Amino acid sequence: MEEHTNPQSQNQQDADTDHATRDRELFDQIAEKYCRKDLLTATRHARRHRLFQTLRSIPMSPKADVLEVGCGAGFSAKYLEGRVGSYCGVDYSENLIHYACVHNSGPEIEFVAANIKDFQPGKSFDLIFAIGLLHHFDDLDSMLKSTVQLLKPGGWFIANEPQPGNPLVSVARRIRKRIDTHYSAEQKELTARSLQDACERANLSSVQILPQGLFSTPFAEVPLSPQWLSTPFSYLACFTDKIVERLPAIALRKLTWNLIVAGQKPEAEC
Repeated sequence: MEEHTNPQSQNQQDADTDHATRDRELFDQIAEKYCRKDLLTATRHARRHRLFQTLRSIPMSPKADVLEVGCGAGFSAKYLEGRVGSYCGVDYSENLIHYACVHNSGPEIEFVAANIKDFQPGKSFDLIFAIGLLHHFDDLDSMLKSTVQLLKPGGWFIANEPQPGNPLVSVARRIRKRIDTHYSAEQKELTARSLQDACERANLSSVQILPQGLFSTPFAEVPLSPQWLSTPFSYLACFTDKIVERLPAIALRKLTWNLIVAGQKPEAEC
């Protein structure tokens, strides 16, 4: 029997492929500039802080097998060294993965250049996380479905995303789209509701949304000069956020730069 392809479905797949190709080419182009964020003291401290504040939201064993989706140049592997059992970083930018392999490799650390939808590691993970990645996907449901399949039963998926409910974030993104030629104009705005719904559609349970990054996020995203001046302010901002983020989430939801979304893969049925 002859198979017929749905033209609308095929057009969507082609659009998703084109979008991913453009995004990959952009990050290949800006790889060296992108790495600079984790090489300067002020931004490195804020990015490390954001990672730890994100992961503290869920239980994590020091023996956990961890996967980072959209790992960039792989600095998370170094930040988590000694805190997890193994780390695997996946990114579709070959230039970023090359940098990661050269500069951030180590025991129980692996980097792979691949789209998460095509990634087949031959193992599953206790924890999968993504920092500032989900808004790059045209088809978030497909991405999450592929990702959740890589979790062990009872494992956690967690992501940190820009907070469109904060008007400062929306304004900052519009400005960057106009003045920064290296900024992807195809990024999506993901609300707390849309993040929660997407995780629930991916069959994650115990989905939670938490605010993150009241003062520290600008230091994590924009390298400021001179470093001798920005560094102490970055440390102060991170220290203040550690305290402020312990306030009730409802009080901070519209004030923070970021949102954390976390969900657990259900245990296997008997």
